[in-house]
Amino acid sequence: MAAGKDEAHRTVPTMCLVFTPFVRIFYSVRMFERWFYISTSRWGAAQVDEQIRTIVDVSRPRNRLLGVTGALLFTGRRFAQYLEGSPAAIAELKQSIIRDVRHEDVRTIASGPYDVRRFLTWSLAYAGPSRFIANMVEDALDDELHGNIDSVEPLAEVLAGFAVEGHS
Repeated sequence: MAAGKDEAHRTVPTMCLVFTPFVRIFYSVRMFERWFYISTSRWGAAQVDEQIRTIVDVSRPRNRLLGVTGALLFTGRRFAQYLEGSPAAIAELKQSIIRDVRHEDVRTIASGPYDVRRFLTWSLAYAGPSRFIANMVEDALDDELHGNIDSVEPLAEVLAGFAVEGHS
């Protein structure tokens, strides 16, 4: 293709991975983008259940439409959300999430190209509120503030574990 041509016109090879006889997922040869953030809730205790249900009910079909998978965790004070998909889809969701008035102090703890999906079939995994890992979320936020990323991957793995356990 000639130099300067719009990259959107290029054909991107894909491969089909078959996980079960019923599930086929097509992946681009290009890597995925991920965005993992922690934010602080602006809610009072009385609003939590209804607001979380609204987030989940709106996010699941929107994420499916965008080809985004991920998980949401709420500790009672903080949100931790891990999203993965195409760079354009992640950028669109990121803008929307940052503007959302239901939380503040959105801190990215991990982002950028990533070559595998953690949440293959979950448009948004959510297993209910978890105060159990509140300390892990606080540690990840503290690490991010100090330029340390040691607690990011363990927190992402716990989110993946909760997604599986909460929906088995």
